[in-house]
Amino acid sequence: MEALLIAAELSLEGVQAHLADFVLAVQGDEVLGVAGLERYGPHGLLRSVAVRADHQGRGLGQALTWEMIERATAAGLETLTLLTTTAAGFFPKQGFHPVTRDALPAALQASSQLQGGCPASAVILHLALPQRSPA
Repeated sequence: MEALLIAAELSLEGVQAHLADFVLAVQGDEVLGVAGLERYGPHGLLRSVAVRADHQGRGLGQALTWEMIERATAAGLETLTLLTTTAAGFFPKQGFHPVTRDALPAALQASSQLQGGCPASAVILHLALPQRSPA
C-alpha cells in the first residue's frame, strides 16, 4: 500500500493513525488500489484514493470511492471532503463539488492533510452524505 501511495505522489502522513479505515483492492498478493477515510466527529476526509497505473481506467477508482462513501454514510457521517492536486476532474463525477478551505467544518482542521500534508494549492471537494433514518 505504501509503495502505491508513493507512486501516486500521495502523502503518507496520518496513514498509520487511520489505517483501520482504509480499504485495499487486491488481486492475488498485489495491491491494485487503495482508499482511506479519516473521521472527525460527524465529518469525514476521503484520502489516498490511488489505483496502480496499469489498472487505471477500469472503474477501480470509482469503486473505491463509492465504497468509502458507503462506509462514511453507514458510519453516520454527515459530510465527506477531499483534497486533490491531480484528480479534480474525477471526483465531481462521484457527486463532490468544489469548496474553499474556509467553508470546511472546523473539525476537519485536525487532519494532517489540512495541516500541511497536502499542498495549499490542492483543490478541495465536498460531498453532503445522505442521512439514514434510525431503524
